[in-house]
Amino acid sequence: MNALGVSLPISPPQKSYVTRAILILSGLNLLDYLDRYVIAALASPIKLELGLSDRAFGLLGTAFFLVYLLSSPVFGYLGDRWGRIRLMAAGAMLWSLATSLAAWVSTYYGLLLARGLVGLGEASFGTLAPAYLADVLPITRRARYLGLFYATIPVGAALAYYFGGQLGYYWGWRWAFMLAGLPGLGLGLLIFTLPKQTAPAAPASEAFQTGGLRQPLLVAGELWKIPTFRRVTLGYGLLTFALGGLAFWMPRFLELHKGLSFKEANLLMALATTIAGGLGTLVGGLGGDWLFARSRRAHLWVGGLGVLTALPFGALAIFATQPLFYGVGLFAACFLLFLNPGVLTTVIVSVAGATRRATALALNIIIIHLVGDVPSPFLIGWVSDLAGLQYGVSLALVALAGSAMLLLSGIAVVSPDLARAGE
Repeated sequence: MNALGVSLPISPPQKSYVTRAILILSGLNLLDYLDRYVIAALASPIKLELGLSDRAFGLLGTAFFLVYLLSSPVFGYLGDRWGRIRLMAAGAMLWSLATSLAAWVSTYYGLLLARGLVGLGEASFGTLAPAYLADVLPITRRARYLGLFYATIPVGAALAYYFGGQLGYYWGWRWAFMLAGLPGLGLGLLIFTLPKQTAPAAPASEAFQTGGLRQPLLVAGELWKIPTFRRVTLGYGLLTFALGGLAFWMPRFLELHKGLSFKEANLLMALATTIAGGLGTLVGGLGGDWLFARSRRAHLWVGGLGVLTALPFGALAIFATQPLFYGVGLFAACFLLFLNPGVLTTVIVSVAGATRRATALALNIIIIHLVGDVPSPFLIGWVSDLAGLQYGVSLALVALAGSAMLLLSGIAVVSPDLARAGE
């Protein structure tokens, strides 16, 4: 990285640092999503022990994401101003500790507080880790390596469904929380072995000093004026509504509407997210970079068409009654929707420019969660209490239709926005 914070080609001595960064941060991202979704695998025993309605249980998911989005801009501002390492490490250890402490709570409000603390820790890591990787990767290789980083999302979610389901069935939901949180405490310490970045870039640092506390708002306003950033962020938000809501409610839905047992529902979700979701993330990142060499619009073509094509398969997963049909629908929808994380994050950090990456990711996180998985677990639960869970999860299909339109509309403006950002 040069004095202006612009990513440069990686010289041979730096390649080992990049490899180490990808391995450590990807491992933590896997644990991030394991700890995030283990509660979804434990819906039935938690609801039974604490006597919760669907709406009350859905609020546990909403509380997590509400804290996540409110604290993300703070970490984005601090990360661009003072660097990423210490904040990432502190966040990883906080969310891991909070996950384990959930095993000791005895009331609904105690569990609500524990999930909020998980959201606080994950906001630091989720905002700064992709920005750190973007600092050390050129745009021509950014999507494939971010694809590797984000491929741990479905794997982590799958582990949450599988081990959460197994431990919850045999040992109880408290042991599942306890064991899920412990690995992140040790792995978080390894972040300190990564080389410190020179970020923030000098011009950005001076701007923060002269702008004071108003500066993050000014930078956010500038980012929102970028047409690609605006369309991709809103489209990503609607995609997150669907993914977050379905991830939270599908194990319960498979029990109630497909007749699967508690263990069978979590096993099916584990297989779908691991195989189809993991493969989709890798294909999206690699394919996006391969096509980018031929068109600067490639990343949005991959993302937009993936969401559009996933719509009929999502409907099949929700409404089909035969195992073959809803199984095919679930696996195909997972694959197509998970084409997106690497390519969309690449677009966001690229059109933002080198000096505003963490702030751009923080703003993106605020909006995608405010539009997406902050309201979706609660709204799906609310509709479920009123009309049934099948109608609740069907809200995801409406969100996916809006997401596809927004992502595809960004194709017309992405090339000039990349040029203005110096990419």
